[in-house]
Amino acid sequence: MTVDKNISGASPAKVGIGSPAKGLPIADNDAPADRRRDKGSFNTTPTIRRTGSLRWPTTRWLRDVQLPHALQVAPFRNYWLSQIVAWAGTWMQQVGIQLVVLSLTTSALAIGMINIVSAVPMLLLSLTGGVIADRFNRRHILMASMSLLGLFSLVYAWLIGTGNIEYWHILVFASLGGVVMSFQLPAAQAFVAELVPRDDLPQAIALNSASFNSTRIVGPALAASAIGALGLASAFIMNAIALLAPIGTLFRLRKVLKTPVRARDSGSQFDALKRGLRYVKSDDGTMGLMLLQAVISFFVTPPLLVLLPLYVTNELGGSDSWVGIMLSFMGAGSLTGALVLLRGSRLESAAARRLMIAVAGLALGMGWIALSQNPVMAVPGVMVGGFSFSMANSQIMTRLQQTAPEELRGRLMSLNSLAFNGVMPFSTLSLSALAQLIGLDIVIGISSVLLALCGVYLWRRYVWKAFIPEVMPGSGAQHSL
Repeated sequence: MTVDKNISGASPAKVGIGSPAKGLPIADNDAPADRRRDKGSFNTTPTIRRTGSLRWPTTRWLRDVQLPHALQVAPFRNYWLSQIVAWAGTWMQQVGIQLVVLSLTTSALAIGMINIVSAVPMLLLSLTGGVIADRFNRRHILMASMSLLGLFSLVYAWLIGTGNIEYWHILVFASLGGVVMSFQLPAAQAFVAELVPRDDLPQAIALNSASFNSTRIVGPALAASAIGALGLASAFIMNAIALLAPIGTLFRLRKVLKTPVRARDSGSQFDALKRGLRYVKSDDGTMGLMLLQAVISFFVTPPLLVLLPLYVTNELGGSDSWVGIMLSFMGAGSLTGALVLLRGSRLESAAARRLMIAVAGLALGMGWIALSQNPVMAVPGVMVGGFSFSMANSQIMTRLQQTAPEELRGRLMSLNSLAFNGVMPFSTLSLSALAQLIGLDIVIGISSVLLALCGVYLWRRYVWKAFIPEVMPGSGAQHSL
C-alpha cells in the first residue's frame, strides 16, 4: 500500500494559527493533478489547507432534501402550484369585497346577510353537486366552475370601475357564487384522490390547506399594493387572471390523468343521494366527523371569520389597517396548523389527538379574543384560533377522505360541505342579531363555551369511532386509541 505523503514518524503537535502542524501534509493547490491525487492511494491523514485559501460554499446538501411524497407526483404538484396562484387572487378579491361592503354599510346584520345569501345555495344544491361529482368528470366540472367565477370577477370589476356598485349587486354575486361553489367544492375535494395514491392523501390535503393559508398572508398584502396603485377594481381583475392558472393546468392534465373507474349508480339522482345518506347514518365515525364540522361552522365561522373585521374596529378600537393585520396573523396561525398536519404522524391515534387539540384550541382562542381589550391583546387568540381552525378542518377532511368509498366520495364531500356551509346562514343570522342585542364580545365568549361542551359530547358519542385503526383480516393485530 502506498501513501501520498510520508506520515511515518510524525509526532503529535499543537496546530498554531497560521501554521500547519508538524508532520501533517499541506494541500499544494499549485501542484499538477497527478501529484496532488493518486487514484491508487489510500490516505487517512487529514489535509490542512494553506493559510488564506478559500473554501467555496457548496449546495450538495440540497441533494438530500426530498419533497413530500405527494409533491413527487407530477399531476398533483402542477395542480397544487396552480392553486397557489388562484388562492392568492381569491384572497385579493376577498379584501376588495370587504372594503366595498364597509364603504356601503357598517351594520353587522347587513354584513352577515352577504354570507347568508352565498350559503343558502350551498344548503340547497350541495347534495346535488356531490351526486354530479360522482357521475361526471370532475376535471370538467372544475374547469367550468372556475371559468364562471372568473367571469363574475370581471363584471364585479366593471361595476366598481364605473362607480355603479350597490349593496344589492353584492348580494346577487354572493348568491351566484354560492351556486357555483355548490358544484365546485365536492368535485374539488374528491378530485384530490384522483391525483395521489391513498397513502399520500393526508399530505395532499395538508398541502392544499398550507397553500390556502399561506396565500391568506400574502394575498391581503398584494391586494393592498394593487388597490393603492391601480384602484379597487384591480383586485377583482387580478383574481380573474389568477384563475387562468388552474384552468390551464386542468386542461393539460387531460393527457395525463386516466378517467377513474367508478361504479355507476342505477336509478335517479335522488336514489343516489339516499345511498350516500344511508352510508353516513350507518357509520358512527363518519356521522360524528360531519356533526363536529357543523358545530365548528356554527360557533366559529361567524365570530372568527365573518364578524372579525367589525369586532376589531368597533369593539377593540382598531383602525382599518388592523383588519389586514389580524387577517395576516390568522393566516400565519392557519399555515402553522397545516404544516403541523403535514409533518405529523399518520397513525390514527396521533390524528385523534390532533383533532382534540384543535377543538380545544378553538375554544381557548375564541375565549381569549372575547376577553381582549385592544387589538394587541387579541393577536394571540387570533393566531391560536387560526391554527386550530385550520388543523380541525384539515383533519376532519383527511379522515373522511381516507375512509370514504370511491363510488361515494363525491357525495360524502358534498355532505361535509353542507355541514360546514349549510349551517352558516342560520349561525351568521342568529349570532349577528344576538351581537346587536348583547354585544359581539359576549357572543364570542358564549360561542367558545358552547363549542367546548358540544365538542366533548360528540367526541365521546361518535367521533372517536372514526379513528379506530384498520386491522387486516387474519393479522391478529390489536390496536386501541
